Order: sequence, then C-alpha cells, then structure tokens
Amino acid sequence: MNSIITIAKRDFKSGFATPKSGAVLFFFLLFMGLFFSSFVKTFIEFQARAGMMGGGGAPTMEQLIKAMFYNLHFILILIVPAVTMGTFAEEQKSQTLRLLQTAPIKAYEIVLGKFVAAAGLMGFVLFLSIGYPLFLKAHGTPDMGVVMSSYLGLFLLICAQISLGIWISSLTKNQFLAFIFTMFGLFMMLVLDFISKAVTTSGGQIESILQYFGTTKHLDVFFKGLITVGDSMFFVLFTAMFLFFTTVTLDSRRWK
Repeated sequence: MNSIITIAKRDFKSGFATPKSGAVLFFFLLFMGLFFSSFVKTFIEFQARAGMMGGGGAPTMEQLIKAMFYNLHFILILIVPAVTMGTFAEEQKSQTLRLLQTAPIKAYEIVLGKFVAAAGLMGFVLFLSIGYPLFLKAHGTPDMGVVMSSYLGLFLLICAQISLGIWISSLTKNQFLAFIFTMFGLFMMLVLDFISKAVTTSGGQIESILQYFGTTKHLDVFFKGLITVGDSMFFVLFTAMFLFFTTVTLDSRRWK
C-alpha cells in the first residue's frame, strides 16, 4: 500500500511540475467555457422564443444540464489521452520504468500508483468544472441531484478511460501513438451505441451486446439522476479489467 501511495504522489507532483498538466487544465476549462456559454446563450434564446409563442416547447434546465455534461463527455476524449499517453510510454523510453521493475515492488502496485495519480489529476480537473452548475444554481433552479449523479457517472467514466489509456501506454514507447490509439478507443466507446444501430437492422442480441460495451447508454442513466448498481459495476469492472491487462503487460516485460 505504501508503494502505491509513493508512486501516486511522485507521478501526481511531477505532473504539476511539467507544462502538460497546465495545458490540460487550460484547454479543458477553455473548451468547457466556450461550449457552456454557447449552450446558455442558446437556452436563453429558445426561452425567449417560447415566451413569445405562449410558453410552449420551452427548454428546461435539466436539458441544459444534460447538454453540458454530454459536451464534457466529448471533451474527455481529447483530455484523457493527453494525461495517460506518457504514463508508461515515457518511462519506457527513458528507462526509468526498468528501475521500478527491478525494485522490490509488485507490478500491480506500479499500475495502481500510476492509475491513482492520473485519476487524482482528472478528478481535480473535473472538480474545477463545478463552477458551471453553480452558475446555473445562482441564476436558476437546476436539480442538484441530477448534477451530483452526473458528476459521479463522469468520474467513473474517467476511471474507465484512464485504465484503457495506461494499458495502451504500456504497450508502446511512443507517446504520440499512445495518444492516438487511446483517443480512438475512447471515441469508439462513445459511438458504439450509434454504431450498433447502424450495423444491425432489426435489433436483437448483437445490438444489445454492442450497446452494453458502449459508455453512452450507461452514462445516460447517471445523467437522468439515477445511480444503479448495474451501470456503476460496468465502469468498475471495465476499469479493473484494463488495470489487470496493464499488470500482465508489465509482468511479461519484467522477465524479458
């Protein structure tokens, strides 16, 4: 346990000592702010039009919140790969991973330490976005239960995305390749629900399987203000599976 904490602290502190973390925070807040201001402007315009037409069909605050979090889901496809691409790829290139592997530390402790550091960084990034729902709270009446469940779903999603990203990073010494393949994997997780409807004409078991392995369907439940065991366990098991894959990859290289 001490080894995991030590590695997590080292990676977390070193992350903030480099320009990469600053760039991640900057672009995350920049994109989130631009899209949020656009959504609020559109929301106000539609509210005004609905008022002129008698109030029918006016968008609700819940719809605005859902649009905001869906947008955040898309932004993470660009942000998470930037955080995870150097997790193992850079250490393999600089040979510092070899030092960790020769130390009296188990492979799973290295993996968990790096996972905790990346999840902590992204958790901090996610926390910074709390200003947007607080702005809605100050100027409207959003359902804070929906906001909290949405944040929980997004954090579980981030953990799953990070586990995939560090596994891909453990397979290569090239950070750019790790970034591209992680981004592609996260994009597939996002659109798998839509792909399932395109490749199957009559629904059925194949469509259900493809939808299950996509993140959109599971995240929708949290965006509706619900927290279910099944959808929560999907993200937990997904995270555990790819952390296990990463551990196997490190163990296989330790004996080469």
